[in-house]
Amino acid sequence: MGLAGFVGVVVILGLLGWRLGLDLSVLKGCWAELNAYLVENPVALFVALVILPGLPIPASALLVTAGVVWRAQPVMACGLAFFAISLNLTWTYWLAAGPARNLVEKMLSRTKIVVPELPKGNYLKLILIMKLTPGMPFFFQNYFLGFLRAPFALFLPISLLCNGVIGSGFVLGGAGLADGNLKLAKWAILLVGVGVVLIQLVRRWLGRTKAERAES
Repeated sequence: MGLAGFVGVVVILGLLGWRLGLDLSVLKGCWAELNAYLVENPVALFVALVILPGLPIPASALLVTAGVVWRAQPVMACGLAFFAISLNLTWTYWLAAGPARNLVEKMLSRTKIVVPELPKGNYLKLILIMKLTPGMPFFFQNYFLGFLRAPFALFLPISLLCNGVIGSGFVLGGAGLADGNLKLAKWAILLVGVGVVLIQLVRRWLGRTKAERAES
């Protein structure tokens, strides 16, 4: 759900439009039609926020879109986006922990290979490492942790905490850019900044813990 992923999508779409010979006015017209449709059909955007982050699609781009479309009520936009992401975390986790893992175990049943079980003391650190490693795709984090069956009661709140702050920043950023609202833009920058600082602090803590274990 990172900023790099969102920028990457913008660059790729821009290059694709350039290669197809689309000019700025055409792109603006397409966006205006899409925006009008989503404003009239907010359920469609909510469903997209629930489903599409489970695919190789940057959640950050979807969150910015939510901020633009629901800019008239930015607090509500953050709440709906947060709820949608929690539903996405839930279904991707259980898909990986249930049907996907059962299928893999069945395929490996005739071999000597077994799916490893996580030591109980490593659950928290694994979740934090997966959620805080830069460049780790959002959908891969959820499927991987679900497949290894990290406790859902630990996975969901930590995931929401790690992704929620920066995610709210993307939503407010979209709303602020769409309306030229500097106050919302400042809040967006603040939330993203706080999220980045928290990530760095936790990563340093994990690094120190790993170093202390190596010394002992």
